[in-house]
Amino acid sequence: MKRMFAPAMMMALLGACSSMPNMPDMLASSAWEGRPVTEAIDQFGSPDRIDSLVDKQWVVLVYYKSTSYKRREALGTYTGPQNGQLVHVESWGDVTYDSGCEIHVAINRARQVSKVSTKGGYCGSVDVKPQKRT
Repeated sequence: MKRMFAPAMMMALLGACSSMPNMPDMLASSAWEGRPVTEAIDQFGSPDRIDSLVDKQWVVLVYYKSTSYKRREALGTYTGPQNGQLVHVESWGDVTYDSGCEIHVAINRARQVSKVSTKGGYCGSVDVKPQKRT
């Protein structure tokens, strides 16, 4: 009985963790909450698209950020004769991946930021936290 219960419990826990929002988004959203919309526009610039969520009475400013990142990967292998010996050679190199990230800034009727979230590709390199006030 215990042998059947443990894998089922592990699958349930892993499924619950994968559906949770990521921590940087949660921290950025709570830091932005209640700030005036002018601060968001000052930081991100003019939006690329403006959507509306009628049911929540929000206007959503959408920003597109082009992101790219590099990863070191195996590019190929060769196994065979070389100079009278059997050799195995692996070649490694940096591979660049291009991606895009969307930043969604939800604005309420009081013209304050209600929520900030990211969506899409590699958003880890995009700083969505508000700049420090001077």
